[in-house]
Amino acid sequence: MKKLRLLLTSLCNRDCEGCCNKDWDLMKLPIWDPDVEYDIVMITGGEPMLFPRNVSRIANYVKTKTPKTKVYLYTALPNRHLPLLIAEVLDGVTITLHEQADVLKFNQANAMLLLYPKSHEGKSLRLNVFKGVDLKGLDTSLWTVKHNMEWIEDCPLPDNEEFMQL
Repeated sequence: MKKLRLLLTSLCNRDCEGCCNKDWDLMKLPIWDPDVEYDIVMITGGEPMLFPRNVSRIANYVKTKTPKTKVYLYTALPNRHLPLLIAEVLDGVTITLHEQADVLKFNQANAMLLLYPKSHEGKSLRLNVFKGVDLKGLDTSLWTVKHNMEWIEDCPLPDNEEFMQL
């Protein structure tokens, strides 16, 4: 299975100690060739949801060019645009909650998904929760939750993935 981790932007609204992007020289990543087909394209950043229209454009482009390709988004910024992206073009999303302040934004996006069950039907919804983040009282029934996440030193890329920039 051919997988692509696609860097949409190196910009981020955070400066997390231990961030994997600090281990990479992102500007030296190869440039994505849209003529190469992948089974899975994972849109990542920096923080891709700083530019939700670009997420939509890239996901739509990939889906139009190769409809069987699965397109996933990796984000730590679940905002009001996310439920629509999930409904319209993404096959799934992985949200990472780094700190307690992230829970409010997640809860707002999650509430919209809960209101419209058909919008996420058949989609992969994953939630990575860092140590110390409390989800008490939240409905996470839509999500596959991984608790007590920690930064991974040197952030190795899985063997079956390519990492490229837009």
